[in-house]
Amino acid sequence: MNPLTWIVAASSSWIVVLGFNELALSASVAVIAQLIALVRLRNFSVLATTVALSIPVSLSMLIIHIPFGRNDWSTALDLSVRFIALMSAFLTAASAITITDLVKSLSHMPRVAYIVGSAVQLLPQGRDTLGSVRYANHLRAHSPRQHSTRGLSKTVKFVVLPLITRLLSQGASRAIPLEVSGLERTGQRTVLNPVADTTLQKVLRWLMPIAALVVVVWL
Repeated sequence: MNPLTWIVAASSSWIVVLGFNELALSASVAVIAQLIALVRLRNFSVLATTVALSIPVSLSMLIIHIPFGRNDWSTALDLSVRFIALMSAFLTAASAITITDLVKSLSHMPRVAYIVGSAVQLLPQGRDTLGSVRYANHLRAHSPRQHSTRGLSKTVKFVVLPLITRLLSQGASRAIPLEVSGLERTGQRTVLNPVADTTLQKVLRWLMPIAALVVVVWL
């Protein structure tokens, strides 16, 4: 399925869950999303991630609403299940999307494709760069001068600044081939292996959010 269809489906489920704010509906969305993820991936990775994210949120809801709320358990339960439903829908859609397919599906909007691609790659690139910076500092710590990164000033000097500099340098390096390839030029872009996209999916991407809004407003 096209990545944009997954994103629209998850967004529509968010509209329904937040619009109705009912425990049964939130639980239904969470169960359906988890079942879809289980069938697609044949593992419990989405469920495990949802549980890991939901436990601290649920505990905070209990701490906030039970001592001071009027409905005690019910309010905390409603908010917790709603959060679980939202995360289930989001993680299920995210598990079905790859960065490559997402950027390809946005090829008709090259600037948007570049922004989205850069944004979703920033976290893994930042993690890899941070690992390189830490390894470099580890090597420096074994030098005769015995450099250390402890303390705020040293952390900024030896970790934060190299990390930011490296990320900016990577962004500048990506800009050169994009300029050569004609990112600023107008006209239609083509992809060698485009992502499959049917007429039905294109129609559904319009109908799902509209139907979600209509249902929320009228019911």
